[in-house]
Amino acid sequence: MQESEARLFLERRKMEVELARKHDCEAVLFEQAAEEFIARVLPTAYKPSTVVNMTSDLRAHLIPFFKDAYVCEISARDLDSFIAERIIDDGASSGKTLREINTFRQFMNTAVTWRYASYNPGYLVKVKARNVNSISFLRPVELKPLFEHAHPAWRPYLMTAGLTGMRCGELAGLFERDVDFAEHKIRVRRSVYRGKYDTPKTAAAIRDIDMPPSLERELRAWIVSPLRLKTQTGILFPSRCGNPTTSYVGNKTALQPALEAAGLPKIRLHDLRHTYASILIANRESLKYIQRMLGHESVNTTVDTYGHLIDESNMPAARRLDEAVFFGKKPAEQDERAV
Repeated sequence: MQESEARLFLERRKMEVELARKHDCEAVLFEQAAEEFIARVLPTAYKPSTVVNMTSDLRAHLIPFFKDAYVCEISARDLDSFIAERIIDDGASSGKTLREINTFRQFMNTAVTWRYASYNPGYLVKVKARNVNSISFLRPVELKPLFEHAHPAWRPYLMTAGLTGMRCGELAGLFERDVDFAEHKIRVRRSVYRGKYDTPKTAAAIRDIDMPPSLERELRAWIVSPLRLKTQTGILFPSRCGNPTTSYVGNKTALQPALEAAGLPKIRLHDLRHTYASILIANRESLKYIQRMLGHESVNTTVDTYGHLIDESNMPAARRLDEAVFFGKKPAEQDERAV
């Protein structure tokens, strides 16, 4: 066993002991417990058709989301994040998502019996239809405090999310070689979906994102940092288990503690993508540039998602029109006043 692997093993064992003491239960990773549930409980407790559906719910959606989470740590807030990701990001129906939550509830009933958890958070959440165009984001002045209050081991991850607008799966799919310091670009070439590497969401999602100087400095230091677990494949943001960081881990371990420490409103990890887009819009960047950076297939997608923000950003243009018509201001005079 290599030194890095031994250190990782010892860190995990220490964490498991601490979790077991804190929650008065056995610390078991969700993936391990879920597979045990599939093998030992489903075949004898449910009809064959139900077994197929529940196994699909667990392996296709629940395990990839909670992959590196300990069962005893999962909370109702974590489930709310799962529900939001399925309905808003994945476009799943509320009915399909409710079925997945019911599967989670049945699994957690067994987990409590096995003393893998002290309670079942599945009964503390509700699934309701969400408006897919309803988005949340931080203001530009709130991003710096977020980064400053992030744990040093997670600051590069959050800065990359907030300053590139990458999707969660694209962040998880980054390797060291995708960071091009010579060209000041981050190259999106793959994504992680359901725990496996795949091509990005669309052809347009394969793109080169401009890397601001602050992020470039952060990533230069991160690549050689002792805080970063080194993997054979060169995963840029590995989890504590050496896997690509899932959106669950990124949200619970990186984002939420930083938001709380900075006194900022609660948002999801995916909302940092909306934050990035809102800043580009406020800076009057062209729609074509915003489309390209976000990896949208067409400008229509960008407008459909952020149209209300674009409308708000055009208020100065409306004021300039008003001044030109009613106050006789010439373009040059308007420019001088703006400066």
